[in-house]
Amino acid sequence: MRPPQGRTNDTVHRISRELGLAEVLWSVTAKDYQTSDPELIQKRVLQQSSRDGIILLHDLYPGTVPAVPGIIDALKKRGYVFVTVPQLLAPGKAKPGTVYRP
Repeated sequence: MRPPQGRTNDTVHRISRELGLAEVLWSVTAKDYQTSDPELIQKRVLQQSSRDGIILLHDLYPGTVPAVPGIIDALKKRGYVFVTVPQLLAPGKAKPGTVYRP
């Protein structure tokens, strides 16, 4: 699970563990909640992206979805491959109550 705004603490860890969930944070944020400009969102993501990173985007903001094709194309040109969180953690599995930071 992704803690809202990345806010986590011992209470969140305990509840996550009780619910059988791990916490997954991100290494890249476009701050897409601050702008509706797809080019700015794309620029922010591409400046921060690195190997084994996790990109946080929100599809409810108007500039985000239009930015995604350009982000994907640019990262593929850099040789990046897109995977799910379980694939990123493989061969291990997410452990409930653990916080994963890329």
